[in-house]
Order: sequence, then C-alpha cells, then structure tokens
Amino acid sequence: RRCKQVHHLNINYVQGDNMSISCLTTTHPLQSLTVKLHKTNQDKDILMYPDISPEPEQERWSVRKDAGNVTLDLKDIRLSDDGLYDCQVYKDWDCLNVIRFNLKVK
Repeated sequence: RRCKQVHHLNINYVQGDNMSISCLTTTHPLQSLTVKLHKTNQDKDILMYPDISPEPEQERWSVRKDAGNVTLDLKDIRLSDDGLYDCQVYKDWDCLNVIRFNLKVK
C-alpha cells in the first residue's frame, strides 16, 4: 500500500561530504523492514534493503538502524548525486513512511 504521509526536506551538502538522513523512527527490527531509495527525477531505484547484490555505483549508500532510527547513509557525495529522492520504508506490504528529500550538492 502507498504511504499516506510524505515528509519533504531540502538539504545541501558539499561534494566529498558524508550524509545521514533518518527515514523512520520505529520499534520494528530492521530485519523486518524493507527500505527503498528512489531517485524520482531519473525514475530509478538507487537502493533496496535488504538487497543481495547492490550495483557497484550504489555501494556508497547504506541503511542502518541506530537507537530506533532507520537511517540512510551516503559516503563521498558527488555532483551526480544532486536530485530528488524518496526514502520509503515498508513493513510487509504496508508503507510506514516516506521522506522526500531534494539533495543539492555544491
């Protein structure tokens, strides 16, 4: 099912920096969740967690759960990372949350 609530963020980073974005605060174990990162302006899935074989270009993206927060990390930000993204978190077939963020890279 589609998410009812979408939260919007505008974020700015400098090329070469690392970024962390909280996609959801939950008591569910990370293993029971599906996290999907979609780059909307290219209509392309960037990351799917759990994913057995991430594409080499996507290895800079990762998902972790720390103190109840499901967090998306990006290492070594590049100019090509600039764009609009959706971080979607699902439990089974139910969408729990969507964070839509516009990443501007300087």
